[in-house]
Amino acid sequence: MMISLVIFLVAALLVIMYIKFRNYVPILMYHRIADVPGDRNSLPAEKFEEQLRFLAQNGYTAITPDMLYMHYTKQKRLPRKSVLLTFDDGYHDNYTEALPLLQKYNMTAVVFPIYNWIGKKNQWENFGKQETTTMTEDELRLWLKAGMDVQVHTLNHPFLTECKDEQLTDELVKSKQQFEQLLKRPMEYLCYPYGFFDKRVIDEVRKAGYKMAFAIFDNVPLWHINLFALPRIPVPSHQKMWEFKLKVSSIHVIFIAMRKWERDFKKLKRKMFK
Repeated sequence: MMISLVIFLVAALLVIMYIKFRNYVPILMYHRIADVPGDRNSLPAEKFEEQLRFLAQNGYTAITPDMLYMHYTKQKRLPRKSVLLTFDDGYHDNYTEALPLLQKYNMTAVVFPIYNWIGKKNQWENFGKQETTTMTEDELRLWLKAGMDVQVHTLNHPFLTECKDEQLTDELVKSKQQFEQLLKRPMEYLCYPYGFFDKRVIDEVRKAGYKMAFAIFDNVPLWHINLFALPRIPVPSHQKMWEFKLKVSSIHVIFIAMRKWERDFKKLKRKMFK
């Protein structure tokens, strides 16, 4: 009797969550497309292709940030299986490895480069990361020409929550202006470095003229859409296909919730045992 009740409650919860979250769009977060041992943020090209092949063969459509914004603000209908593919930092292998595969499977994606690190070595990652380079200005233009999108990831990739007011304004406003001058197009979407933000940061992002901002798990709401705190799902180097399929399914928000609760629990545990 007890087992039946538990099964019923779990099934009811899943149905409620499906109804609540069925219009939510899975947003995947990538970094490098490369085989780098020990780097969880570097996905080998063959795994990335396997994921794109699954999306293409199962009727998924890769959408743009503009499409997502219109969906959430104007209730514009999206293809039934929509997914947004995002790349943080703008590594060179996004252009050399990811772009040909995206074109092969008729997918689009958005890259978030760091303005002051365009075409340079990734020395902002000064904690043992393998040295590599980022996309150049010409490669960003060719990325756009290929039907992809470019949006903003600040000037220098700082922890925005730790920035003083003047620095925070520079990171948000100047990066937007510089990218608009460089690429001759509006820059309306921001990706938070490290996924960190708070109310103060959101207020400044709004003032800077952005329409949406992308995070990861921390501080994101689950039961409503906050355009300035959109959760994304990381795709690590060890990604198993069964898990990837769940991440792009109609119950992907359950995965976000589990990771969010896990992080919240770890924060609470650290506070309790200081």
